Amino acid sequence: MNTRLLLRALPLAALLGLALTGAAAHGAGAGTRATFATTEDDAAPQWSPDGSKIAFSSRDSAGHWQIYTVTPTGGGRHQLTHGRLDSIDLSWSPNGKLIGFSRVAGAQVISTGHVDVVGSNGSGLRQLTSGGGGYDEFLGFSPDGSMLAFDRIQNGNGSIITMNASGANLHQLTPSPSDDDYWGVWSPDGKKLAFDRTSASGFGDIWVMSADGSQQKRLTASPADNFGSAWSPDGKRIAFMSNRTGTYEVEVMPSAGGAPTQLSHSAKGQAAGEPRWSPDGTKLAFQEQVNGHYEIFVIDPTGGGQRQLTNVAYDNTDPAWSPDGKKIAFLSQRDNGTNVFVMNADGSGQKKIT
Repeated sequence: MNTRLLLRALPLAALLGLALTGAAAHGAGAGTRATFATTEDDAAPQWSPDGSKIAFSSRDSAGHWQIYTVTPTGGGRHQLTHGRLDSIDLSWSPNGKLIGFSRVAGAQVISTGHVDVVGSNGSGLRQLTSGGGGYDEFLGFSPDGSMLAFDRIQNGNGSIITMNASGANLHQLTPSPSDDDYWGVWSPDGKKLAFDRTSASGFGDIWVMSADGSQQKRLTASPADNFGSAWSPDGKRIAFMSNRTGTYEVEVMPSAGGAPTQLSHSAKGQAAGEPRWSPDGTKLAFQEQVNGHYEIFVIDPTGGGQRQLTNVAYDNTDPAWSPDGKKIAFLSQRDNGTNVFVMNADGSGQKKIT
């Protein structure tokens, strides 16, 4: 959702502190972007598969979101996209040669958008989808790199679609016109997708389905908002966000179905979210409000061993583990803007790299 730049509803994004990424919001036809008056606005840091680069979105001098790469030490910054469209929702291909992303237009309200890919060196930009009369938002490559998944937003509802990495053979997996389906995430073996479904009741739930769209199964059933699936590396568990206790918290449940376990326990009036598994599956990084601003924490999947990694009076969000699990990239507003930082997995050595 990796951290997703397209979020489901502005009030929820604001509650979770995710609007600071400059994200566009979708859900029930919404599409509102946050605005900033800072020196730099960065969003959604994502490590390359070999750990040699971090890709992220940032505003250019004209105010448009573009995709950049930088080394984990802050060198070699390179702009990959240009132009008047906003480039967001980025994700690396498994071999590290491509970056997929959404290209959208519409300023404060997204009107059109499509899925593109570009080489990790900025070459070979290709548009893969048309938007279908609405707009498309990129979700991610399958683990073997042969397929892509994306949302298509039409008439206020999202449907999940897969296609070949070339853009051919589109297959709509969730065709129900009455449901809003989004945030499809491939399982580690590529055989399933977890996704979020908001029904006419207004509640969101986590579902899973086979990669061909069959065997759709609802995993959460509480009268609450449940969303933001993150598969464990072994595929046996799914972490997500839920407000079933009255505030948004990080929870984890078996991917085959079963009772969820609440991991975070925010103070009254605070919230937590954006869980991200370490590569070995022994930890989750997440963001939690402390006195009204967000800090990065890690916790065991059983709920023990919680540790606060950042401790500054500014928002710190969107944790992303390096492939070797030794470092975490994240966003911080501590230095006159929203910038990408990198720290060691124990919280030491925090450094701004953008």
